[in-house]
Amino acid sequence: MQTLGRYRIEGLLGEGAMAEVYRAHDPDIGRAVAVKILKPDFARDADLEARFLREARAAGALSHQNIATIYDAGEASGVAYIAMELVEGQPLDALLAAQGRLPYERVLSIARQLADALAYAHRAGIVHRDVKPSNILVTADGRQVKLVDFGVARLGEADAGQLGRTHAGQLVGTPRYMSPEQALGLPVDHRADLFSLGVVLYEMMTGKVAFPGTGLATIAIQIAQERVEPVGRIVGDCPPGLSFIIDKLLSKKPEARFQDGTQLVAALDREIGQAKEAEPTRRGLPLRVKLPLALATVTAIALAGSIVPILDRQESALDRMAVVSGETIASFVTSNAAVLAADNAGLPAEQQDWTPLQAFVAAAARDANVREIVVADANGTVRAATDPRRVGTPYAAPSSEPPFGGDATQATDRGRGPGIRFVRPIDYAGIEFGRVDLVLKRTALDGAVAQARTMLALLAGIVMLAVLGVGYLSGALVARPLRRLRSALVEAAGSGFALRISHRRRDEFGAVFDAFNKTAEAMETRLSAAPVASVPDLRATCVVARAA
Repeated sequence: MQTLGRYRIEGLLGEGAMAEVYRAHDPDIGRAVAVKILKPDFARDADLEARFLREARAAGALSHQNIATIYDAGEASGVAYIAMELVEGQPLDALLAAQGRLPYERVLSIARQLADALAYAHRAGIVHRDVKPSNILVTADGRQVKLVDFGVARLGEADAGQLGRTHAGQLVGTPRYMSPEQALGLPVDHRADLFSLGVVLYEMMTGKVAFPGTGLATIAIQIAQERVEPVGRIVGDCPPGLSFIIDKLLSKKPEARFQDGTQLVAALDREIGQAKEAEPTRRGLPLRVKLPLALATVTAIALAGSIVPILDRQESALDRMAVVSGETIASFVTSNAAVLAADNAGLPAEQQDWTPLQAFVAAAARDANVREIVVADANGTVRAATDPRRVGTPYAAPSSEPPFGGDATQATDRGRGPGIRFVRPIDYAGIEFGRVDLVLKRTALDGAVAQARTMLALLAGIVMLAVLGVGYLSGALVARPLRRLRSALVEAAGSGFALRISHRRRDEFGAVFDAFNKTAEAMETRLSAAPVASVPDLRATCVVARAA
């Protein structure tokens, strides 16, 4: 076959039980399409062919990003065909065969897209009735899925008496993915699609089929009566919320499942969006701000209460060191000045020689820590000084200088910088020959104090930043699970507790979430408690299976 109607056939893409799918080109609009035609055995059945076209045209009214679009349906050269969107990618069953199972994040993404597609189709009154991995195409980039093959779908309830079977007497849908009502040949509605989707999600999450029977009768019995092995027993990374969604979808009774695709979409959105949920409006500051502020305030008070005394003690210790050092230098200068001054004692004024004393003072003044030295004789006349202009002038003892420590005082700046003054008498052999006035610079002392303050302030700043950071992160870590719990509690009443909190926490919040899930399970069971309908006679199941 080279052409079919206006379509140029390019090659076989695949085939199913009833139809074959070809890659084709539509020259009218210049695009590649997929053309599906009934196999010859089925094409000879006029009623089946008419239904094939009728239901294709009904499905062609659907326009959704996760449903392969049907462009055209008709008959050419005696062959019924459907021209639809060509999806470049692979079927989900091929992807599962290659990977075994999918990460739960990807399962959620695919589930969300399929649920939205089914919700859209159901609102249009169309039930797919054959949701299975081979009817789900994954695009080449892996980000999007397309639901295909509405060939067994029905529009509304027009043919309610034939919902369970095709005209050829075969069960509608693939046995392993059927709902219990399909397997038992009972009337079905859109909730059958949700059950089938649950079977697909189970397989994606676990890598195993939900109903592993080998014969049609066995599979039908498993679907109708047996509970599947819980997902959590097979894999350890399935969140409780997703496990709950799958379990609910696989409920035997339609009324126990999600009642429509919209509810399922909401449940999946809640599961996907937990981490991204917007912070609700509240009064006051959020916890992740209040907690670091509280910690920072307490830390600031503690730092202030400890740093101030430390600085005071350190400054006092440095002052004592400066006094001890100054007294040592003053004693050295005084002892040497005493020897030199004693040489002039008792000599007439014209015979006294104070030159050696001035030379000693000049040499001592070379010390970087010495600001000034003045040596006066017993008569109060300056005999040596770092400022030679003062030699021969009367010595005036400083007054009104505040004490510094010991008998030292704080020397007036006088444009030469702050200093520490030490005044010592010149004693030699028990006789006082005058006094020494020594002023040491306090630049090094003030620098050491300033450096200590800077280091402590820097340390305090680092501590405050660390506390703020830890406080913010702690607040965020606490606020997020609280937000999830609050959201779950708010939504619980509206959903009849039909939700679970997914988590992997092993802390106290994990225990709280587990307790919520147990409570939700108990409440849901209690709220939905009703007389259990009797399970249809298994003989009916076997009859259906044999008829297939």
